[in-house]
Parts: sequence; structure tokens; C-alpha cells
Amino acid sequence: MTDQNPTQSFPENYFQRADGSDDRLFYTQPRLLVHIDDHAIAAIRSFFQEHLPQNATILDLMSSWRSHLPDGFLTEKVVGLGMNDVEMRENPQLDEWVVHDLNSDPHLP
Repeated sequence: MTDQNPTQSFPENYFQRADGSDDRLFYTQPRLLVHIDDHAIAAIRSFFQEHLPQNATILDLMSSWRSHLPDGFLTEKVVGLGMNDVEMRENPQLDEWVVHDLNSDPHLP
């Protein structure tokens, strides 16, 4: 195993942000809306159905008010990690959640 940066094979500009302001400013107010269209939601649900084990504990990173797990998907527990408590509180698929900014502290709590 090497200590290579997994992003080093991409040009630097691939990871430049359009808005460099602190993410906490954006997530101060809850936004109960989806940020992807219906086709993207269907695609991610299909991906989850195919690749995530059922009856497992799922960590939903960048969690919000929707986790996009497929309808009827069986889980042991779903834990959300996101930046807005109100949004995660509204997510019916989360069993528990934690508010944490991975940009300012890139370690899982």
C-alpha cells in the first residue's frame, strides 16, 4: 500500500470550488429540497440496491433530509453525518445523526 493522494491523477482544477466561502454559512439555514434530479435519485437508489448490504449499519455521509436509500431497503441502522440538524431530523431513514463539518475537521467523530 502506498501513501499516494487518490486525487493526484486528476488535474488540480477538478477540485477547485466555485464558491470558496465557509460551508457552515451555506448550511446555517435548513434547505429541505433535493439537490439532484429524479433521474439521479433513481440512479443512486439503484446503485445502493446493488452495492449496499441489506440489514447492515449504513453511514450516510453528507446527510440531509433524504438519504435516497431504495424504498423497502432493510437496514440495521442508518447514521447520518451532515451539517444541519434540522435537515437530518426531517430524514425518516435516519436512526441517529451527528452534525459535523468534515471540511474543518476531516475526521469522523
